[in-house]
Amino acid sequence: MSAFDTVFRLRVERDVKAPKDGRIFLQVEYDTPCANTGERRAFRGRKWYLSDHMIDDEVVKTALAAFEATMRHECLEGFKVDGVTLVNPHVHFEELLRISSREVSRADPAAAEDT
Repeated sequence: MSAFDTVFRLRVERDVKAPKDGRIFLQVEYDTPCANTGERRAFRGRKWYLSDHMIDDEVVKTALAAFEATMRHECLEGFKVDGVTLVNPHVHFEELLRISSREVSRADPAAAEDT
């Protein structure tokens, strides 16, 4: 897999909790500059567990979904406003919940500022 001059690899292994008969997962791995430091380093996406009953088509499409999720993550990190990542995928969900009521409204732009 590749995009924007970056090669992405697919790691396929069994869960370390049961290496001989544990669940199989796939995971995207890649080397790229860190969005915060600019230092080039290795990254891994989330683990995508596979069912023992998956057919080849499902495995390939799960690999595509893993690649798409990784690309979306990189896009979110790379989209900045005034040098700040606008939609930071590393922000804890509870922080997002805390501010979720602060919606923008065309009807009353000042109302969003007051909350």
